[in-house]
Amino acid sequence: MSNSQKLSSKEINEKHKEYLFPSVANYYKEPLPIDRGEGMYVYTPEGEKYLDFFGGILTVSVGHCNPKVNEKISEQVNKLQHTSTLYPTENIVKLAEKLAEITPGELKKSYFTSSGTEADETAVFLAKHFTGNQELIVLRHSYSGRSLLAMSMTGHAPWRHGGLWAWVSSSSSTFSCLISQPWKICCYRCAVRVRSRLRIKSGRGTFWSAWACRTGLIICPAN
Repeated sequence: MSNSQKLSSKEINEKHKEYLFPSVANYYKEPLPIDRGEGMYVYTPEGEKYLDFFGGILTVSVGHCNPKVNEKISEQVNKLQHTSTLYPTENIVKLAEKLAEITPGELKKSYFTSSGTEADETAVFLAKHFTGNQELIVLRHSYSGRSLLAMSMTGHAPWRHGGLWAWVSSSSSTFSCLISQPWKICCYRCAVRVRSRLRIKSGRGTFWSAWACRTGLIICPAN
């Protein structure tokens, strides 16, 4: 079969099972292959139209094939596709400048990475270098990525596979109080628990909170 020949939904599902790891899971007993998207809608290879309520994992969707986004991507691809950070570019300094303008406090420096997992790994490295300690305390319900360290920092059992770092421990979050108390009492007791964990260990460590959509969210309680 030619690579240019379009596959049917049935063929896509069959090849997915044959050539991809089982861990690359799909929704539904009979998965829904997506061929293209436009705005809030997606289409199957057969042209069936669906309203997309999902929008992707860990993303804030602006709609499929957004014309403004496509225009900027096309403009950049036709100008410069890839280079090393050994060479400065206009876009990287403009983005860093914009982040400095909107970031609170005196945080003015940026370090760009290729993925959230890489960003988490870098942040942990910097925290360990600064504190001189190995301990990490992470929130339950958190998700940090797919590397060994990131999975060790993940508070969801299904995503916490393989050999894990022993110096990562979990703590409660106010997402769902485990002691069934009002939020003020719950927050205080969780803070006491974190302090206790640090005292048991070296007395100093890194507290990690995953600030990402739909993972490890901190719910701001009502006044």
